[in-house]
Amino acid sequence: MRRGMDPYTTMEVDDPLENLRLRVTLWLLPMGAVAALAAWGFSVAGGVLNPLDRALLWPMALGFLVLEFYLWRNPQRIRQVWKAALALLAVYELSVVYYEAAFFLYKRDGISPALLWFPMVYLTAFVLLNRRQAFGFSLSYLGLGLLLGTAGLLSSPVVNPTALNTALQFVLSNLAYLMLLYVFASLRRHYAQMHQMAHTDPLTNLTNRRAMQGRLEAELERAQRYQRPFSLLLADIDHFKQINDTYGHPVGDQVLREVAVRMQQHLRDSDTLARWGGEEFLVLAPETELGPAQGLAQRLLEAVRQAPLAGVPVSLSIGVAAYRPGDTVAALLSRVDEAMYRAKAAGRNRVLGEDSLVLPTSWPEEEGSGR
Repeated sequence: MRRGMDPYTTMEVDDPLENLRLRVTLWLLPMGAVAALAAWGFSVAGGVLNPLDRALLWPMALGFLVLEFYLWRNPQRIRQVWKAALALLAVYELSVVYYEAAFFLYKRDGISPALLWFPMVYLTAFVLLNRRQAFGFSLSYLGLGLLLGTAGLLSSPVVNPTALNTALQFVLSNLAYLMLLYVFASLRRHYAQMHQMAHTDPLTNLTNRRAMQGRLEAELERAQRYQRPFSLLLADIDHFKQINDTYGHPVGDQVLREVAVRMQQHLRDSDTLARWGGEEFLVLAPETELGPAQGLAQRLLEAVRQAPLAGVPVSLSIGVAAYRPGDTVAALLSRVDEAMYRAKAAGRNRVLGEDSLVLPTSWPEEEGSGR
């Protein structure tokens, strides 16, 4: 499976909360099922099971368990699962609002335990949707709840001050929840933007050097723990200084962007492409030995040089190195850098693995930046 570069605002940027969201959901769904079954069981034991709970609690609990199993088998469908869980909870809570207001609120000072879950719909919406959508949905949900609650109060045998006070406090507290959630959602949005800025190259929209360093360390730890292979590819644009000098820096910037696009289109979802330096690109290829990595490098080379970029013929020099037991990140980067320099010393526009040539005693002088 190939992937293309997405714009700045799309999900190509890693969501730092996505894994956490998945783990929490896998816990929340069975908790919701347990809560529904517990409410049913205690109501039966106390002899207070009402027709609404008798009709809705079991289907809701079963729905949560089905969603849990589905998410466990299909973790990539987490947003669809959230939507279904949101619908189940919203329908139940809105039904409880009317039933409580119509038949029970006038008899007691507080609300039923079922309505304690009413704000969970807001929380779910703010996790699932963007800030504006979540706020709009939550306001609509609260407004519908207010209408149903009002209809229930008007149809109840007695409308007393205690019931009205309870209803008013419920509405005001839920408005306060909404305001606070909107603030937290705004903070989350700013956090995501700052995270993206800190980990993304602004010109090419690729992973930057800082973020790639962290991924390298994580992949090295995984390789050491599970004895799994991985490789690095270091690509350098040949004669890039001459491109800037001849055509200007705007053309040079466009060349960098188009090189990034072409390389990204030939990588797997599991691979990571980063802008490593001025005109250098680093590829982290998990589960890839040296030989297949060299084949991947050759495909990247062909993809870039097959047609001019921004009207300029462009080629790459690519070095390839593979993880060895006992490696450090610094040692692996040193070897892939050496392999890339060998490719340049051998005439550029080629791929060389770390074991392809013996290192020369000195590097030939090159024009411009030495690249």
